[in-house]
Amino acid sequence: MLNLKKILGAYVIGATSLAMISPVLAEYPDQPIKVVHTSSPGAPIDVMMRNLAQHMEEIAGVPVVVEGRPGGSGQVAISYLKGQPADGYTIHTDATGITATLQLPGAAHDWRDLTPLYRVQLDPFALYVKRNGDYSSLDDLLEDMRERGEEVRIGGYGTGSPHQLSTLAMADQAGVDVRWVQYSSGADAVADVMSGDLEAAMSNIAIYGRFQDRTQVLAHTAEDRLDAYPDVPTFAEEGLDLTRYHWRGTFVHGDTPDEIVDALYEIMDQAVQTEGFQQYLKDTSTLSGRMTREDFAALLEEQAESDRAVLIKLGMIEDNE
Repeated sequence: MLNLKKILGAYVIGATSLAMISPVLAEYPDQPIKVVHTSSPGAPIDVMMRNLAQHMEEIAGVPVVVEGRPGGSGQVAISYLKGQPADGYTIHTDATGITATLQLPGAAHDWRDLTPLYRVQLDPFALYVKRNGDYSSLDDLLEDMRERGEEVRIGGYGTGSPHQLSTLAMADQAGVDVRWVQYSSGADAVADVMSGDLEAAMSNIAIYGRFQDRTQVLAHTAEDRLDAYPDVPTFAEEGLDLTRYHWRGTFVHGDTPDEIVDALYEIMDQAVQTEGFQQYLKDTSTLSGRMTREDFAALLEEQAESDRAVLIKLGMIEDNE
């Protein structure tokens, strides 16, 4: 079971201080924790959370169940979270795109309705094509896009997602048109690339190991080449300003008591720092996104402003100010 002394620090000093803890927190957690996410089984966010959940169970002493609820570019999962009690037993896992997709017309939620909990992982974006297919380099793909325009389809997770925005940024810098095809997960888009039903997919480097025998990554958005894939160039090396990382993180119901949020943060923080999860990050060529709750909240505010400016520029939302 979770060590409350470690969580509460100076607030818990010896047995007498335990009387200061609310009955709810003194027992927390005493039942399974459910983690819902925005994507399909096997997607990067699903794989990450299932790995992390194993380590959370060891620390919390209760089962941690991961469940995908795809749909609405993450809004189905958010609706589920908001319909649950604000007791810390339901966690929502989302990613960079939350502050963009929830600004699009028709969005049913505001990301500020949720409480940011923990930024877990940083993952470069990666452009996938079929191995031994029509494209052996980024130049090959861009040249085909110049010739055939929107006949060349690039797919990936969501609408207004960072995957789509990264693809549009690539096309804009290269001076080409692109047709975006929305999927419920990046892994589903990559699967269609393998079968020849899609020309290319913008997903993340974390899943490359699963698809490497039948796909090729033409470029990724990390600052430098990755140790695991030294032959794959960065977009910067290909002459495009696309150095960026996709984060994945967790949220709870906006009405969750602060002491419960702090307890959950400590569970996740210990889980992220376990040897097993650190090895997972290494194996997937991703990085720890560890930061304080306060810094995560500030990051989201800054990101939302930046996303709004990009969405206005792309004509996806109107500038009403």
